[in-house]
Amino acid sequence: MKKVILALVFLWMGKWSYAQTVKEFFVADNPIIFDNTQFYLGWSANPKKGYFLHEYFPKGETPEYFNKMFTVNIVETRITAKNAAVAKVNELTKRKETDDICNYKVYENGDEYIVDFLVSDMANGQLTTVEWNIHYYKDIEIGGKHYSQLVFFSQRAYGDDIIPFIQSLSEIKSEKIIALANIGLVVKALK
Repeated sequence: MKKVILALVFLWMGKWSYAQTVKEFFVADNPIIFDNTQFYLGWSANPKKGYFLHEYFPKGETPEYFNKMFTVNIVETRITAKNAAVAKVNELTKRKETDDICNYKVYENGDEYIVDFLVSDMANGQLTTVEWNIHYYKDIEIGGKHYSQLVFFSQRAYGDDIIPFIQSLSEIKSEKIIALANIGLVVKALK
């Protein structure tokens, strides 16, 4: 019951937060350049003490409807990047029970982790959205405090674009995973 209530609070908070003024909670590039695209800060949140999120979008795209999104999250925590990646894998393993498209692969480089995964949404028995994500977890320090940093790239397809998008993934995945692993983006300071 507690998990359901927490999920509903985050769902409500997310919908409410999209309407709020965007605030920079930490110093990071803006725009962020990835996948030959400039991503501009379009949504941000500080849902609890020590937890900050920035979502970046190409011009013309929004949090409610996008084809590409770049996200930077930092969380002050004792949890390591490895534990954060394991938690994501556990979430995806559970999701596979209800999402036939869901699959994932984990890459490890020392104490840094990448989770490459695909998820989908359906309505009335039809696929409505497919989303491919690359989550890159690493540990960082800001002002002498330990943070877990999650940088990720999301790409979506809707309706008739879903099948061509899924078919194109084998051609683009490796290049984008390597690019994200080498992005070198690190949050430098809190504001």
